[in-house]
Amino acid sequence: MLTVLYHPCLDRIGDRALLPELDGGGAVPLSRGEPVFAPPGRPGGEPLADEHLSRKPLRLLPAADGGVRLELGSSSTTVVVHGRRLQSAAHFSAAQLRRGVVLELGHRVVLLLHASASQQDLIAGTCMPGEERELIGDSDGLRQLLWEVRSVADIELPVLIRGENGSGKELVARAIHQASPRRGRPFVAINLSAIPPTLASSELFGTERASFSGAVHQKGYFEQAHGGTLFLDEIGDAPLDLQVALLRVLETGEVQRTGAQVRKVDVRVIAATDADLEAKVATGTFRAPLLNRLSAYEISVPPLRTRRDDLGRLLVRFLHEELERVGEMHRLAPPAPEDKLWLPSSLVARLAEYEWPGNIRQLRNVVRQLVIGSRGRDRLELTPAVERLLAEPSSEGAELPEDDSPARHAGRPLTRPEPAAPAPPSGQIASAPPSEADAASHSTRRSPADVTEDELADALHASRWNRAAAAKRLGITRPSIYVLIERYPRFRTARDLTIEEITRCYRECDGDLERMVERLEVSEEALAGRVRDLGLGQGAASARRDAAVVRRG
Repeated sequence: MLTVLYHPCLDRIGDRALLPELDGGGAVPLSRGEPVFAPPGRPGGEPLADEHLSRKPLRLLPAADGGVRLELGSSSTTVVVHGRRLQSAAHFSAAQLRRGVVLELGHRVVLLLHASASQQDLIAGTCMPGEERELIGDSDGLRQLLWEVRSVADIELPVLIRGENGSGKELVARAIHQASPRRGRPFVAINLSAIPPTLASSELFGTERASFSGAVHQKGYFEQAHGGTLFLDEIGDAPLDLQVALLRVLETGEVQRTGAQVRKVDVRVIAATDADLEAKVATGTFRAPLLNRLSAYEISVPPLRTRRDDLGRLLVRFLHEELERVGEMHRLAPPAPEDKLWLPSSLVARLAEYEWPGNIRQLRNVVRQLVIGSRGRDRLELTPAVERLLAEPSSEGAELPEDDSPARHAGRPLTRPEPAAPAPPSGQIASAPPSEADAASHSTRRSPADVTEDELADALHASRWNRAAAAKRLGITRPSIYVLIERYPRFRTARDLTIEEITRCYRECDGDLERMVERLEVSEEALAGRVRDLGLGQGAASARRDAAVVRRG
């Protein structure tokens, strides 16, 4: 399948072209005039029809290993994959197709070549109630999620929603509420990690005036949600004594304000977590009976990196919201064929390649950063913060395509250059699918949410603040290390250092970069850049070269 992640006509984003010919051993032409793309589940459709794409087609061909071969042939369409311009042909493995291969065509259109469900599943999966469409997208993972939402909504059972931080667990809870018979009643959402343990009981169950010194009459969250739904986010952070009280409410339907009589409540409880509750049960920090009650039905929210074909739709939605906020909605008007695009296709391709450890919340924040940082400009531009984010190598199976001629860079690559591999024999395409060891390492990768502050400190010290090495030690993705460093105030990056601090340290360490790294506790590479920018780089560069020689030796 090909999904449109970006097109100058924004209404085309999300359109799809099914490619059954590849399953049957045939070839698929890709050009300005073919194949036909249509919104999921709708008949008909139209080709990409952009004047910057050649009428002479590229060709997609099935490969013996379950992958796909892309041949440029006589087409003049520029094709960029993972920051590099293809010269003649490329091979994409089955593992890459499962992840999704981002193709930038003619510096105007971005497509995702990926494996997907059958056409019948696509059509059936889109038939969802309108209330649930706050969950944006049509990926396989989201359609399965919507199906589960609809299936459990009218059944009076507690639901446990599991998913990574920022993946949209509260939206799923709201979708269940809106699709249920309780939709006209209150939906009350609370984050248990934000409530001090000493106040948790009174916040959830309420208080009576004079029940203790300073107490006032106050309804708890359970009573506020009477007749409706109570959403308990971060349930894994609930104190043990509160877990006992929650279990009692779930079993009896009764709550008791502090200093008052027991009273009945009619509340459906939906809980959510990104923690491993089974591991918490094993360590005694979460009660097994409560887990059993909450998980009467479980829903897993897919992370954004596994629903890459939804990124274009999410991007446009967030752009609409942020541009409306700053009064620049005209930026999204269809451009004339000769106009430069306000939203560059290369930027969309980079966003699609990124792993998004913070998921949809992180994407929304990045879009806000881009819009505000580009106010009044003729073209959306990367801010330094977003540039740093996207400059990190992709780490979830993002292999570069193997090309049968030397690839030229078509813009800043998303990975640092690696030593060139021996060229394959003329006319052949090298194939490098992920090894079984690589696949195993990805399957055992930890969630960043499971990494403690002390673990992060130990890994950074042991790696001399080399973030890639620290991420490897912790078993997390490299972009996730930045998320964790931002989370804990005790850690800094080189950009957080003041000019005076760097200059003083440089003078006191006689320009020895290794000593500076030990004292300032930041990445050597980033610190070297700051030193160079301040005009102190000659001595530091020499020290860095000497240190590199010592390490290699």
